[in-house]
Amino acid sequence: MKECAVASALATGAFVFVLLAGNVVKMVLGAISSGRVTSWEACELIALLFPTVLPYALPMGALTGVLLTFGRMGADGEITAMKASGISLWRVATPVWIVAALLAITSLWLNLEAGPASEDGFQKILLGSAQLTPAGLIHPGKLNRQFQGLLLRAEAKDGETLKRFHLWQLDERGVVIKALRADEARLTKVTDAAGNSSLRVEMREAKMTSRLNVADALAHPDDFVAAQQTVMEVPLGHRADEKGTYVKRLRMMTGGELLTAMETGWQLPAQPTPEERATDRMRLAVQFMFRVATALSVLSLTMIAVPLAVAVGRSETSVNAGLALGVALTYYLLTSMAMWVKDPSWHPEFWVLVPNLLVAGAACLLMWKAAKH
Repeated sequence: MKECAVASALATGAFVFVLLAGNVVKMVLGAISSGRVTSWEACELIALLFPTVLPYALPMGALTGVLLTFGRMGADGEITAMKASGISLWRVATPVWIVAALLAITSLWLNLEAGPASEDGFQKILLGSAQLTPAGLIHPGKLNRQFQGLLLRAEAKDGETLKRFHLWQLDERGVVIKALRADEARLTKVTDAAGNSSLRVEMREAKMTSRLNVADALAHPDDFVAAQQTVMEVPLGHRADEKGTYVKRLRMMTGGELLTAMETGWQLPAQPTPEERATDRMRLAVQFMFRVATALSVLSLTMIAVPLAVAVGRSETSVNAGLALGVALTYYLLTSMAMWVKDPSWHPEFWVLVPNLLVAGAACLLMWKAAKH
């Protein structure tokens, strides 16, 4: 147990570092270089990333640790000695599986509560830092959805000036009602006497299009009607002493919020059809069950790691690490395939659990075969 715990902890730490490094380079360093966050806020952002990446690192870490430990035991003949002494492989594996079940419960808490709350806090800090420099949120070539009621896109940036700028204004249902583009634009945050904040968009050589579809407007940039230089002010929905505004996405919703939204609706028009209600509920249910499935993968992958390690019986770290990678990639491929189902009548929220059931079933079959020999 000690060797398995150490190997799993080291492997989990390695995967956390890889996942954390990508997010830090992508989001935190950019905010630091643009001067949007202080050093303390940057440290806080990094700390908030841990609960969001740990649920994805735990299954891989546990799988790798068990494969390394039981692979060495098999190669050194310890498993054979235990069987000869009357200790079954099931008895040897049970303590490891119990610990994996406890880790799965921890991962479930991270997925449903701590992770979404951390993601929520992360976005609030970033958006709060945009009070002075809102243009810092715009990344060239990417569509920005962080300002409620707006979609923004700029092809290039020169300091605080956005080049080849596109703006789409949305109604409360998320339907585009106004589309503009400009050669240059600048974003500033303004506050009135009552403390209410607005985003001011100053556009030079602004033009308006009759194409209200985002994809059409990008595909046909010349199909615009020229207009005068335009200044827009869009309410941000918060007071000056509050940190910015944002659209709460699915990944920021806790498990309780997802369950509540399934009953009340999430992104529904004023008078939704039964099909729209079913699709809305399906999206929420798939998100909830995906988090449950990710937590259960700690247990299912640990279960299959034991018989695989015994069957391979290799002590080399590279062999077991490669085996762990192959098993994990197969599992995540099956999970991704399950999430491709978009028809509510097929109940994709239950298909997300199928890879765990397949892995657990395969683990029991392999254990039964390994225990016989």
